Amino acid sequence: MIKNLIHQLLKFFYPPVKKLIPYQVYAYLAVGAANTLFNIGLFIVLYTVLAKTLLAVEAATIFSFIITVFSGFWLSKNFAFTNAGNERKEKAMQFGKYFLVSLQGQFSDYLITKGLIVLLWINPTAAYLLSTIIMLTLNYFLQKYFTFQSRKLA
Repeated sequence: MIKNLIHQLLKFFYPPVKKLIPYQVYAYLAVGAANTLFNIGLFIVLYTVLAKTLLAVEAATIFSFIITVFSGFWLSKNFAFTNAGNERKEKAMQFGKYFLVSLQGQFSDYLITKGLIVLLWINPTAAYLLSTIIMLTLNYFLQKYFTFQSRKLA
């Protein structure tokens, strides 16, 4: 039921951007944005609950990342990269790759943002936005050609 609802929402909002980007890119950006909002919401809730603890920010970041790796994989697999294999062993391998790409994305995003701020003296918000655009682009290609590589390409 939820899967069908998400498909319907994606189809409903696609026509205005249809001439600009292919459906797979659109679906990747849409489900990625939804998962990012979910991640932010989880972080806020977890940080609020853990606020009195010593490592509240770190714990909230780690737990929200771990939870949204699972939801992000499910969303990407079912809505953006639907042509990838679906056998149990293949899904497990895809999840491992997805986790690695997501983890490198977290670290790279931090390093790029920090580098832009410290080395190039760019405004932190602008640096974060620029880093996010760079990492979204890189992660799309990593997910498409590494994580969810279709059998035809393998």
